Amino acid sequence: MLRLGVPLGLISLLILFGGIAHGAKPRAASFRVSLTATLTKNWTFTRVETETGCTRTTNGVGRWQTKLATQTPTRVRAIAAAGGRVRFTGASLRAIAGAAVRSGRMTITTRGAPPCDRFARTVRCGAQRRSFRGASVSFGSPRRGIVQFRRLRGAARIRSYESICPEEPSDIRAIRTDLPLATGPLDTSDVFAPDVTRWFVSGDSQQVTTIEGEVPGRVVERVRWTLTFTRITG
Repeated sequence: MLRLGVPLGLISLLILFGGIAHGAKPRAASFRVSLTATLTKNWTFTRVETETGCTRTTNGVGRWQTKLATQTPTRVRAIAAAGGRVRFTGASLRAIAGAAVRSGRMTITTRGAPPCDRFARTVRCGAQRRSFRGASVSFGSPRRGIVQFRRLRGAARIRSYESICPEEPSDIRAIRTDLPLATGPLDTSDVFAPDVTRWFVSGDSQQVTTIEGEVPGRVVERVRWTLTFTRITG
C-alpha cells in the first residue's frame, strides 16, 4: 500500500493561497449607459487689408453649438482593475443623434483718403442648422478617478457649412471642439455598490485659445456632458 502524506503546514499554506486567489477575482458590474452633451465654440477675429491707400477692416463674431444624446442606452461592463482603477468593456455608445447651429455677424469698415469710399456696415449671419444620426463615441478611465471620451465619430455634418457667413479663418476652423476636452470624476464606490442603482458622471470644461498672426482672434470652447449609469441586476 502506497501512502502519500502532506505536512499540515503545507496544507494550511495551500488553503491560504487558495483563499487569496479567490478573493483577488475582480469585482464587476453591468450598466445601461446613456449620454447627453453640449459642445460650444465662440470666436472673434480681426482682419485688416490695405489696397491703394484704402484700409478695410473686418471684425467677426461667430458661435457654433451642438447638442447630442444617445437614442438608446448601451450595455457596459465595469471591472475593478489594479491601483483602484476601473476598466470598462463595451463602452462604445452608439445611436447618437443631435443638431448643430452656427450663427454670428461681421462688421466691415473702410477708411482712407479720397477716392476711398468710407463706410461701415454690419452683416448678421442667419442661423445655419445641421442634424445627424447614427454617430458613436467611446469612453474609458485612463487613470484612477477619471472618465474621458475619445472623439465623436460619424457626425461630420456638424462641421460642414457652405456659407462663409460668419467667416471662420483657417486657424480658428482648425480648432475642432469635441468631447475629450472635458473629463469627469469617477467614484469607484458608486460603481461597485449594489445598493446604488443609478449614478452619474459629469464633465464640464472651458478652454480659451488666443490666436496671433496675420488674422488675430480668440476662441472660447466649452464642453459639458453627463453619463447616466443604470445598474443591471440579475
